[in-house]
Amino acid sequence: MPALLKSILAALRMAWLELLLLGIVTLVYVAIGLWKKRRIARSGIQEVNRMTGLQFEQYLEWLFRQLGYRVNRTSYQGDYGADLVVSKDGVKTTIQAKRSKRKIGIKAVQEAVAAIGYYSCDKAMVVTNSFFTHQAAALAHRNGVSLWDRNRLRKAMDSVGGKRAIAQAMSSDEPTPPQASMLSVDAQTSGSTAGAICAVCGQPVSEKVRDYCLANKQRFAGRILCYTHQRTR
Repeated sequence: MPALLKSILAALRMAWLELLLLGIVTLVYVAIGLWKKRRIARSGIQEVNRMTGLQFEQYLEWLFRQLGYRVNRTSYQGDYGADLVVSKDGVKTTIQAKRSKRKIGIKAVQEAVAAIGYYSCDKAMVVTNSFFTHQAAALAHRNGVSLWDRNRLRKAMDSVGGKRAIAQAMSSDEPTPPQASMLSVDAQTSGSTAGAICAVCGQPVSEKVRDYCLANKQRFAGRILCYTHQRTR
């Protein structure tokens, strides 16, 4: 066989092998991409992306209950940097919920840090369906704030049933009304007027109103209520 023909056949074989390897690699990448998309779809993170801010808080309330936490939701407005206050193994943590299409910056971390003292907690956490900026991550690290980005949230969602559980979560009777009186409960036990706020509307109340509610715990179920909401009782 002429040397030229042999060279041509060898080159063709090499080209065929390269095409075969390229095809295999392409199929692997396609398969991995499809697997990731299916995982994302099953996790329910796309449903979370379509939630309102309030719905996201409600879902996180349900999610953390499923993860074994005792959960209270704060007032939707005037929440002082925390949407949820959760407890587990003797550790009390504030959670700032951030549903967003953009990266979360340092403001959310600053609010979370401030909420630790306001709600008498041990730790703080920010949970988002997005990601965090480098500045936010650095500030959180310096202040011991836990950050749950999109990937960490997906893992938690997967652990409780992913997408299949979201409908159950949003229709569940478990989520409770905002606990605007969480700080006022501490005030009740300590005798301090600091943080005395209405359990329904979250508005600050005077020392006189606070003392009246504490003197009539049976009537107000142990809660502090403003004048307006006292009349509903």
